[in-house]
Amino acid sequence: MLSYGFSIRGKAHIAAGVVCQDANSYGEVAPGLYIAIAADGVGSALHSDIASAMAVEKLEEYVRQNISQRSSSEERKSCLKAGFRYAEKCIEAYVQDCGEQMKDYDTTLHAVLYDGKRVVYGHAGDGGILVRTNQGRTYELTSPQKGPDGVSVMPLRAGDSSWEFGDYHEEVAAVMLVTDGMLEQVIMPHLLNLPANREEIQATYRHKDHVYLSATEFFMNPYSVMGNRRLDDPLGVYQYFLAGEFQEPEKAWQGYLSCLKSGYRNLYGSKKAEEIIQTLTASVPLWNIEDTTDDKTVVCLINEGASVYKPPVSYFMEPDWVRLRKHYESLLYPAETDMVQEETVSEEEMTQKRKGLFFKKR
Repeated sequence: MLSYGFSIRGKAHIAAGVVCQDANSYGEVAPGLYIAIAADGVGSALHSDIASAMAVEKLEEYVRQNISQRSSSEERKSCLKAGFRYAEKCIEAYVQDCGEQMKDYDTTLHAVLYDGKRVVYGHAGDGGILVRTNQGRTYELTSPQKGPDGVSVMPLRAGDSSWEFGDYHEEVAAVMLVTDGMLEQVIMPHLLNLPANREEIQATYRHKDHVYLSATEFFMNPYSVMGNRRLDDPLGVYQYFLAGEFQEPEKAWQGYLSCLKSGYRNLYGSKKAEEIIQTLTASVPLWNIEDTTDDKTVVCLINEGASVYKPPVSYFMEPDWVRLRKHYESLLYPAETDMVQEETVSEEEMTQKRKGLFFKKR
């Protein structure tokens, strides 16, 4: 089993002198059974960094003491749910001892148990859990849990009536947990999940299920980074890209493409891998990582021995960002968009596009 986890202090927190409020953990809790946990301390809560670290620690502690290798899917779900309650109660006891208020210790909490085939999960808050199936396709298992205003988050202390537990019906080759900054800006960016029309804009709970595969394959395909024999330090590669400080953007982009090509090559061979890579004409994944100012947490478990089937090559082709951006602008400024004529792209712009520098707007 390949595994890794990062919680990286966001640029906004660095600028404000705020500590990282995310926490994560991963490891084997019984022979052949692995856990991954991520928590995101709510930014408005004064001591959310303590809460997120405690939630992760106490949940893992409970599961390690109460899970067995031969447990059924239902037993694993029950163990996770009891672990969430235990973590919540431990935070409550700590807050009472300190004579403080629970609202100052708000955090999200997300966890999976994975045996190399099946995933059982628990979810509280606005992060996300994603699976890469043995069919080669990637899906989000959960939906962000928001308050009635569609903006505020439902934290762990909202209680088990708002928590979500489940198991996935297909065999899984990799599972990944991310906190909301990574989810909303990198893994499932807004441009991929736009409403169809202006009437849908006000639909707070409109389902958003388009995953950015150029990003998920980088993190979840074992041959992109973690199992890439051309890389001396795969964990260092992930840390570099998640930090989002690209002093040499062209070099970073070529390195990113090289990792992706390695992953696709394992699925399709060199020729088709190159076809996919050629569609990545804009450095969108790097811009999205760079522009994510919140703390970034990614935790991943990868069964490198899983047999992964090949979806059609078209499945991995890059989205049409020009069309998506035009649709976005039409939603914001419908009157102006109706008056805009089709723009011609200059030779210089096309050169920029080929270099992966197109559409970047500061």
